[in-house]
Amino acid sequence: MTQKWVLITGGSRGIGQTLVTELLPRWNVVFTGRSAESLVGTQRRAENLHTDTWVQGHVCDGKNEQQVAQLAQRLIDKFGAPSAVIHNAGVTRDALHIHQDAEIWRDVLETNLVAIINWNRVLLPAMMLQGQGAIVLMSSVSAIKGNRGQTAYAASKAAMMGLARSLACEVGRFGIRVNCLAPGLIDSGMTQAIPESKLKAMRQEIPLRRLGHPHEVAKAAEFLIGENSHYLTGQTLILDGGMSA
Repeated sequence: MTQKWVLITGGSRGIGQTLVTELLPRWNVVFTGRSAESLVGTQRRAENLHTDTWVQGHVCDGKNEQQVAQLAQRLIDKFGAPSAVIHNAGVTRDALHIHQDAEIWRDVLETNLVAIINWNRVLLPAMMLQGQGAIVLMSSVSAIKGNRGQTAYAASKAAMMGLARSLACEVGRFGIRVNCLAPGLIDSGMTQAIPESKLKAMRQEIPLRRLGHPHEVAKAAEFLIGENSHYLTGQTLILDGGMSA
């Protein structure tokens, strides 16, 4: 049984849930959600896979510095430093810029960015002592291709790219790699709420003429944390079917 483990934040639904189930056969997985109820679906799907690896779900709000610090330290004390961290938790809070107030921006930035800092402050020192590891920040194609109604979201996702580049320079000498993954339109609960007529028009703007699948995002994330990307750091892998080409 492999002893390496990966932390996946925001693993209770959508892409996060697929990350958990896709990685579980080869990785031990710890994932987080904001409520106990939100963990049940992912935990059940993961346990039904009957793998030799283990999975644990924990309630944790990444914006809560104390809550993150306590959980992160408990995980380190029990399992040692993680081999990988996928910062997947995030919110959009879409609205036209003139209708977005400071509260919306604080929520988006704290959920999408400050939460990363909260986790890294505890996990990174342990990973540095371990002498190896990989961190993936779940960015978005919105960071490089404008999208109406997503100024706050796009700003937070673009900030991840700068964070990854600078952090990669800081921790590379400790054997830790830091990269971003920037998915485009992915067939998830979020896109399923879009009217079919609008979704059809959006697909026409994608060179491959289809939405991405959550398992494709998971495969890309596994590449970024796995052995086949050991010389890749400080980069952003764009997975958008050519939308930003």
